[in-house]
Amino acid sequence: MSSSPVIDKIKEKLDIVDVISEYVPALKKAGRNYKACCPFHNEKTPSFNVSPDKQIYHCFGCAEGGDMFTFVMKIEGMTFPEAARKLALKAGVEYGDERSHEMTEADKERLELKKMLAHAAAFYQKALFSPEGEKAKLYLGERRLSKATVERVGLGWAPLNGNALMAELKAKGWSKDLALKAGLVTEREGGRTGDTFRGRIMFPIKSQAGDTTAFGGRVLDPEGQPKYLNSPETVLFSKRKTLYGLHEALPEIRKSGRLLLLEGYMDVIGAHQHGVTWAVAPLGTALTAEHAGLIGRYAKDTVVMFDDDRAGIQASVRAAEVFMDAGLYVRLANLGTGQDPDEFLNDHGREEFEKKLAEASDTLEFRMNLFFKNRKTPPTSQEKAQAISVLLETVARQPDEILKSEWVKSLATRFSVEETSVLKQLRKVSLKAPQAQSRRAAPEASAMPSLERGFLQLLLRDPALIAQAADLSPEDFSDPLARRLFEAAVALPPADRAKAANAIAARLPEHAALVLELAVSDLGPDMSAGRDAAGASRMLKRFSKERRLKELKALPSMTPQQLQEYSKLMTELKSSAKDL
Repeated sequence: MSSSPVIDKIKEKLDIVDVISEYVPALKKAGRNYKACCPFHNEKTPSFNVSPDKQIYHCFGCAEGGDMFTFVMKIEGMTFPEAARKLALKAGVEYGDERSHEMTEADKERLELKKMLAHAAAFYQKALFSPEGEKAKLYLGERRLSKATVERVGLGWAPLNGNALMAELKAKGWSKDLALKAGLVTEREGGRTGDTFRGRIMFPIKSQAGDTTAFGGRVLDPEGQPKYLNSPETVLFSKRKTLYGLHEALPEIRKSGRLLLLEGYMDVIGAHQHGVTWAVAPLGTALTAEHAGLIGRYAKDTVVMFDDDRAGIQASVRAAEVFMDAGLYVRLANLGTGQDPDEFLNDHGREEFEKKLAEASDTLEFRMNLFFKNRKTPPTSQEKAQAISVLLETVARQPDEILKSEWVKSLATRFSVEETSVLKQLRKVSLKAPQAQSRRAAPEASAMPSLERGFLQLLLRDPALIAQAADLSPEDFSDPLARRLFEAAVALPPADRAKAANAIAARLPEHAALVLELAVSDLGPDMSAGRDAAGASRMLKRFSKERRLKELKALPSMTPQQLQEYSKLMTELKSSAKDL
């Protein structure tokens, strides 16, 4: 990342641990560093490290890493100027029209896409309040949404004319190619393009930072298919990583630590209208590991309440299993009235709704309640066996052994069977291990000798040691990558050596993950950086001479100069042996 007086001032006033803790509340001190499960991939064992000494972070699981600006860019989907402006506000630093950071072409395009999507949202909302949007307004009125709610959420209407939005965007100077990248228009047969959304109520989908990144559209025509349509995947939008309403819900979620996962747009909007402002929804009922990881960053108490029908109940159970695979605990709630959450809130109010939330149960209890619901006679032995066999699949997925033990007891008690029989049956349940979601870092340093790797780690840990490495040259390293990293380190201007890891990562972006990994790796309590660096430097120089001596010995014959070099190396090696 580039530097400037403003950027340097932000770094002086903010600590990376404080910045990241707002997004990763589970961040805990571990030795010199801080650790937590990575916010960028799904994992059960923490591999995400934050170094307060270096002011950098690195994940050993997926190789993501950088400084506080990189982190905010990645987690908020921002460009560097946007992240810098956000952090400047947090630091109380005047950012103004700072132009010292030259934006990349990708940054410029992302900003332009955001402007276009914001304009599209305004276009759709204007269309809703035009005569053409009358039917849509009537529908929203029937769903008991107030005008204030409609305006606050930014609901809109996509005209039936298949090129209305594209014509508007062209008039504002945007190209068809950019509109395609934003997902606002779609290529059709014959190479023609048309608006992606036509004749639909429009729901702006926002990032955590509040930028419109995509849209969802609900068709009004009962014969229209699909009922709901989302924007395609773009550089700004990934359905698997997005929760509808999260931007609006985050203040309350952070404050209370609780989150309510509902099924769709209208449920979330209705919940917020009634004051249940910690509600969010996946874009469809298919919860992903990415969603679970995102929720786990913010909420300690998560309740899942999908629609009160067979499909919604099944989706609730599947969602709970995704949470379990991610090592998270959730509860499931069911209204029991056949109504959607927004309908229940309209008919019964927030107080009754919260009573239903309070009755939420863990996944096993929820499934057992479903089995016994409305039964007029006790289950037969065969029905018990079949039900327990199915329920044990849920038990087997539970990673918490204590909770798993309690679930076995609950099953035995509820079905009036011996606990030992349930345990025996549990051992027979075979589940496929969940697919690993993390991207493993490329083993680019696997062939690097441990001495060379350790020496580089020491230099990154204490950049003041770079000056002490004056006797070494890049040729003293046998590994080409180690040689290149050392060369980059000694080439740093003295002013940049205090932030060597970030500076080298910026100069060698293809090896940035390794540089950050070396910088945050703990050396251990018994190691002295200065002592070990001096000893490692002597060893590196000796090994380098030994390699050269071996090369000379392998020659068929030596020139006078080579003989002189050979003799000198032998003398130096004998002399240096007593220093080791």
